[in-house]
Amino acid sequence: MKLFLCSHFSSVGSLIKEEIEMKKVLFIPTASIYEEYKGYVGSARKIFKKLGAVLTEMDISKEDYASLEAEFNDADIIYFTGGNSFFLLEQLRKNGVDKLLKEELNKGKLFIGESAGAIVCAPDIKYIEMMDEKPSDYSLTDDGGLSLINFYVLPHYLTAPFKKITEKILEQFNNLDICPINNSQAVIIEEGSKRIVEI
Repeated sequence: MKLFLCSHFSSVGSLIKEEIEMKKVLFIPTASIYEEYKGYVGSARKIFKKLGAVLTEMDISKEDYASLEAEFNDADIIYFTGGNSFFLLEQLRKNGVDKLLKEELNKGKLFIGESAGAIVCAPDIKYIEMMDEKPSDYSLTDDGGLSLINFYVLPHYLTAPFKKITEKILEQFNNLDICPINNSQAVIIEEGSKRIVEI
């Protein structure tokens, strides 16, 4: 399983350009669809296109399972944008896409998770509630994440406008194995080992 987890993909995507060039990318903006600011989605699209990737965009909250399964199977790379972690997790679990994603990643496909897309990979996402508000109609009874990793990514560390809140999360959840990264860093997980890379 290979994961590239980051805070701001358009800042760090060039670190893996060789793996993105001319590949088919399933681009999932679901976490961002109800967010007021979504400039990061457009900037991610631009860098993928600049690197010659072929994008297929799908919102997992609006597609039927058969369509999602076909696109997940066809993609070389699966990418989740930033946005609201709780909304994204709810949609992943509600539609069974969490299991579909794991099946595809076990085939060796690259997963790229930006901000919320990185957060949901953790065993649990309760730690991020200070940064991400739960939607008013949130239906999950627990905040269990995808457990693709055994640690907890804290994106936008010490980066405006999240400087104070990221410090507070790190302090409050000091019992968790939190991996703070700023907007110029990413975590690469490959064959069970993790390393932090930066621009």
